[in-house]
Amino acid sequence: MAKVTNYIPEPKPEYDVENQRQILESLNTLQQQLNFSFQQDLKNEQDAFNYFLS
Repeated sequence: MAKVTNYIPEPKPEYDVENQRQILESLNTLQQQLNFSFQQDLKNEQDAFNYFLS
């Protein structure tokens, strides 16, 4: 499994639109990293299986 690192900023005590945008962007980045690493893991498993059968 791939290692995913991502920094999610702490929310400020007072609501700040910019801070919320940073949190949302960080979560979207994390989602993309997880989706990409999952697809890569599936491809690696399939490649190993095909190698085993050949």
